[in-house]
Amino acid sequence: MFILISLLFVFILILAWFYYAYVIETKLYQTHNLVVDLTANATNLNILHISDLHLCSPESHKIDFLKNISDNDLDLVFLTGDVFENYSGLPYICQILSRTPKLGAYAVLGNHDYYDYRWINKTIGKIIKRLKHPAQRRDVSSMIEALQNANFKVLRNEVDLIDQYKIGIIGIDYPTVEYRKLESLVKQIPDDYLKLVLFHIPLNLQNMVKLGVNIAFGGHTHGGQIKLPYIGAVFTDSELPRDKASGLFNYGQTYFHVSNGAGADPKTNIRFLCPPSATILQVRSKESLKSQAKLYNIVQE
Repeated sequence: MFILISLLFVFILILAWFYYAYVIETKLYQTHNLVVDLTANATNLNILHISDLHLCSPESHKIDFLKNISDNDLDLVFLTGDVFENYSGLPYICQILSRTPKLGAYAVLGNHDYYDYRWINKTIGKIIKRLKHPAQRRDVSSMIEALQNANFKVLRNEVDLIDQYKIGIIGIDYPTVEYRKLESLVKQIPDDYLKLVLFHIPLNLQNMVKLGVNIAFGGHTHGGQIKLPYIGAVFTDSELPRDKASGLFNYGQTYFHVSNGAGADPKTNIRFLCPPSATILQVRSKESLKSQAKLYNIVQE
């Protein structure tokens, strides 16, 4: 009898955990605010970083969250891939920005934009590599058009310069680029410009460090989706260690921000101790910090 009661108790705990992870935490959207102090000279910026929306019908809570967070005084919005889960998500992209950011909104594509994943890819594909992705990529032209209609500039191994503010933005298309290709992109940005990179999967990050990128923004990991106390992310699905599955960190002089993501594939949308989120990063330059310090000293005097 004791064993039966114990098994029933364990079963109820598992059901309760699954209900929380599938129904509750996936809607506990959070906003993170971070400060990045650069040693390089640069314009002060407020950047909203969102990722892994996995838009598909029906959507409601996620759209409300994105509308709310984008209703801020933003300079840039970066969307780092897995924008859509399927074509039913196309109508939603025009609803996510309440205001157009001052300097523009930029996006790159991720693996879920290119592939229509099935259960076999999500299960057996974890073991048998050739089944990890569907055999063919799908046509993303309608996705790119929808993003452009929503005032996003889609970068596919391209550079966009904002000359007035000395900013260069590189967008890396899924899955990644080799060193020489990234080098050719970086060389299109003048040396005294702030160098920003958008990518989806965290791969070959050391190449960005070597080439003097200031800040790089990525997604894909969803922060691991499931985290355990004292362990962190169970999986990162990337080259990142568990403690860098999401958040802000640096390698050398290059900062990286990897997003928790605001969504996930509906087939595997379970989260535990890793709520969906978006981040506003306040980028401050060396010169602005000096000016603030001088002003503070004048006031103190």
